[in-house]
Amino acid sequence: MALRATTSRLLNARLLAANNNKNIIIRAQSTLHTGEVAQDPQIGDYPNLPRNSNQLRSPFGWWDNQDRRNFNETLHEEDEILGVWGPDIHTYSPYKALGQLTLFFTLLGGFSAFIYKVRPERPCAQRSYPFDGLKEELGSRENDIRTRGARTE
Repeated sequence: MALRATTSRLLNARLLAANNNKNIIIRAQSTLHTGEVAQDPQIGDYPNLPRNSNQLRSPFGWWDNQDRRNFNETLHEEDEILGVWGPDIHTYSPYKALGQLTLFFTLLGGFSAFIYKVRPERPCAQRSYPFDGLKEELGSRENDIRTRGARTE
């Protein structure tokens, strides 16, 4: 974890040094589960609650188990986003997700190769026709782009 943070700082420092004359666009980071209480003048006298997602709460011990809240509990102003039915909070790092995808595709490829290798041969004999697949009998000519003949597969 420390190596990744150090690498990120070095890369950011390089980008800042290389682009000191250009405008830099910084990607907004999510503040969904920081717990910080930001002052909002638009909500008036409504309680300014910390911004914690209900997905991080324990699933047990609530009056409403589905939404993970108690009876008469004050809802957050952004309850539709912070509720259980809002956007998921991803707890896996991108590297772990990439590792899991790599493992899945490796196993899928290995299984496909195994099936390809142990596939049994045909239970019947392959078709065979005299006179080069009956080309002349089926009306094939020498200058045809696609020759006419019986399928042998």
